[in-house]
Amino acid sequence: MKTKMCLFIAAISLAGCQSTSTDNEFVCSTQTDWQQLGLTTAQKGKSVRAFDKYKAQCGEALPPNAQDLYLDGFTAGIKEYCTYENGFELAQKDIENPNVCPFEIRAEFDKGYKIGYLDRREKKENADYAERELERRALQNRNGQSSTGQ
Repeated sequence: MKTKMCLFIAAISLAGCQSTSTDNEFVCSTQTDWQQLGLTTAQKGKSVRAFDKYKAQCGEALPPNAQDLYLDGFTAGIKEYCTYENGFELAQKDIENPNVCPFEIRAEFDKGYKIGYLDRREKKENADYAERELERRALQNRNGQSSTGQ
């Protein structure tokens, strides 16, 4: 049994390495659309510094224009990401503010995030209150029934 468990864990570990290797090969491929990669990185709320990881992975295989293309895509994507609506939505989903929005466009995102957070907190407090009220009434009903002999 122990042997089977060890083999299972080893297989999972190797599978994880394999997928990472494949990802590295994709990113370092000559077919990589660096502008699209920058765009999707920003749209996911990731830091522009993600490019540093790609640069380290690819080394000499990194095309000379990769960083410029990546930054062009990232700039477009971060403008889409850093909106009032997206900030509000992230807060509603209880997702931590990633603080990736540049100072110049951060205000609206942060405003949406703050209002979304306050709205979510208020809804939670109201739900908690309603639940406590139901429990209190159920307890009252049980106590009322037992004291009347029912």
